[in-house]
Amino acid sequence: MASIDKNKMFLLGCALPLAVLFITCITLAVWLHPSKKEPERPQFIKEAEPKIEQIRRNSAQKTLEENRPYDIDQTVMSLYSIEKALSEAKNFQTLTAFILQKESDMVAPDVTNLKLRFFSVYKKMLQSKDKLEEMDSVYKATTGALSDIAGMTGYDLITGVRIDREQAKKVWQKHLDDAAKHTRIRERLETEQDEMIELLFEFARTSGKYIKEWNKLCSARDRAYLAFYERNWDEVINCAQAAAALAPHEKEAHTLLALALIERGKETDAASAKAILDEILKEHSGQFAPALLLHGVVEMKSKNYDKAVIDFDQAAAYYPKQTEEVTDTLNLYKKRSYLNNSKEGRVIINTYRSITTGAGYFSPDFQKARIYYDKGQNDVAKQKIFDHFFRRRLQGQWDKVLSDFQFCKNYLGTELPGLDLAIEPAWLTNSVIVTVNNKSRTDIHNVTILLCVRFTDMFKGDYMSFPIGDSVALLSAGTSVNFGRQNISDITKENLGSTKKWKDIIEFGAVLISDEVITWVPPAPKPPSEEKTDEPDAAQKAKGILNDVIDSVTK
Repeated sequence: MASIDKNKMFLLGCALPLAVLFITCITLAVWLHPSKKEPERPQFIKEAEPKIEQIRRNSAQKTLEENRPYDIDQTVMSLYSIEKALSEAKNFQTLTAFILQKESDMVAPDVTNLKLRFFSVYKKMLQSKDKLEEMDSVYKATTGALSDIAGMTGYDLITGVRIDREQAKKVWQKHLDDAAKHTRIRERLETEQDEMIELLFEFARTSGKYIKEWNKLCSARDRAYLAFYERNWDEVINCAQAAAALAPHEKEAHTLLALALIERGKETDAASAKAILDEILKEHSGQFAPALLLHGVVEMKSKNYDKAVIDFDQAAAYYPKQTEEVTDTLNLYKKRSYLNNSKEGRVIINTYRSITTGAGYFSPDFQKARIYYDKGQNDVAKQKIFDHFFRRRLQGQWDKVLSDFQFCKNYLGTELPGLDLAIEPAWLTNSVIVTVNNKSRTDIHNVTILLCVRFTDMFKGDYMSFPIGDSVALLSAGTSVNFGRQNISDITKENLGSTKKWKDIIEFGAVLISDEVITWVPPAPKPPSEEKTDEPDAAQKAKGILNDVIDSVTK
């Protein structure tokens, strides 16, 4: 029995050192090879994460809401903003700021989620220890691949997404070459490859769904704009109703529908128009200027002049807000740049801009002038027309000055004969210099000149208007004033999609705005030695140009 106890003690004595040795080895292994920790992210990522998570929770809540409405224009604008951010952001930090921007509540939740998913993917590729050069390498490879694949990706009813994963992987691998000198960065990008490509496919599917819906809306809405140009009110109503049925929460078609009902003027049209306008204003917190103006027109036609003037004043206060939308880089008409390539497309763009910038019919001051003319207060009416042009000057909105001038010409009835202008190219710059000659016996004060030019490749009757130089305090009788110069490169690139030069000018004239008169200024007549006997004189030519201009904006 004693020998058995001795054997047990011997075995126990041997086992204890072995156990200690085993535990020591395990401890050393854990110490030498610690468990993998989540790498620390850059500071701007850490600051953004809780905000992104809040946006995600809000979006998830909206997704759960049954039949939650969305606006197709706002949704497509959000998709467009993603495209522009990928092409224009300088680095991940500026891209993160874009993702954090608040979107309209009328954007479809699955589009909002695309931005959030993109953040979730690229944050895994960044670590706080990365150098600036390494982060730029990740950014260049990631956004370059995204832009290329997005450009190659399409969607149709038959084939669905028109790009396969092998193509996407080839594009991704091509951009990984930019990160090749940073081995660990390249490995990180390769690790996230599958998730990034899946995100691209989701973007293609989501874009395809909403772009298809938006194209149907644009088609119906464009027909309404073209019918408005022809003053075919029944057709405007039919097309605008079709567009409104496709998108109950958009603004343009509903505005056109109300306008057509007002102008058609059947027994129940005014009441129907007012109901549409009330609904638009309700959805936009009473701050949609075109709807306010039309609401005022309804009141004016009912002889409720006091109510109409309040509507017009309120519209005037809110029009600068609509003007910001027109000039916004994300304006969807910039995405539809192909409209500039046809006369009909230009009609659509020009009508849209007139409505949203308060030009012509949609000018609050012009509508107030109609009220005062109805009351027989002609002097007050003329002052309101002058107010419109000075408002234009203050806001710097001149592209629809010809539409404005037609209204002015009909109601003011003032012309100042004896004015003409000359233009010449500036030396070494793509600029035009304008000089106005006052051959009349009238001094004119506080003068602004808006040059109206038709360039090559522009349709007959389609003119571009832009200011020249600064306003001039005095243009005395019998004198000439050089108004300075204006570079036409940026102006034509922005409005026509291509840069025009001096040699591209076909026809020109100008609208002069002053304290005393608003008038058309024709080109100066050519010297007799340069004129041909079989051609009409300069005044006749200028009249023809003006008639073309007026016809183009007021048909």
